[in-house]
Amino acid sequence: MESILTRHRKTWDNKKILRTIYGDWYRQIIADLKPSPQINVELGAGSGNFKLFKPDVVAADIEPHPWIDMAFDAHQMPFADNEVGNLVMVDVLHHLANPVMFLSEAARVLEKGGRLIMLEPFPSPFSLMVYRRFHPEPFIMDAEYFSMKKTKNKDPWDSNQAIPYLIFFKHISKFAGQFGDVFQIVKREKQSFLLYPASGGFENKSLIPDWSIPVFQGVEWLLQPLRDVLAFRCYIVLEKK
Repeated sequence: MESILTRHRKTWDNKKILRTIYGDWYRQIIADLKPSPQINVELGAGSGNFKLFKPDVVAADIEPHPWIDMAFDAHQMPFADNEVGNLVMVDVLHHLANPVMFLSEAARVLEKGGRLIMLEPFPSPFSLMVYRRFHPEPFIMDAEYFSMKKTKNKDPWDSNQAIPYLIFFKHISKFAGQFGDVFQIVKREKQSFLLYPASGGFENKSLIPDWSIPVFQGVEWLLQPLRDVLAFRCYIVLEKK
């Protein structure tokens, strides 16, 4: 049976709107990487598309695939202390069994000044309605992660899309209390309003024709003042102190 990631690789090749959206995100991430002689690692590399934009990145995932460089659990990374220059994650944090434990592990492997860069779902009033109507992954808003002591066994595809919101917005004071001496928050932005949901993602058909992509990009720019109400994504950059 064809794997989900193999199917996603085919979708990437055939769907211009996805390449446009993710291309913009990947360029944003690359611009925020901290210059370093150490290795850069993408966690949860999935179908391996970020490597098309940054070929020297180490593409890692929990399961091996021909396009994946390393396979391991992000809660226990096979790197020495301070060995990694940057960690990149796109739609990965909300799949982790214990995201707070992962943050401690990220702090261990990153060098001083190294960065953890994450792009994740965000539940604005508008996006939450759309996510709950059309997206199978849940938002479990009452989950508590700062009190978890260990990981739990789970399917890597199981998720709680609320995790980034809970850690970096709702419970930001708890994050500061536990990681304030370790990480500095460089960026904590809300973004992506209409173009991303209109794309249909990797599993559904695009709602707009390719010729209209530049029009929607212009509308995205105009809607920035309404990010608190409309945003589908949050973009987090942490730097190790």
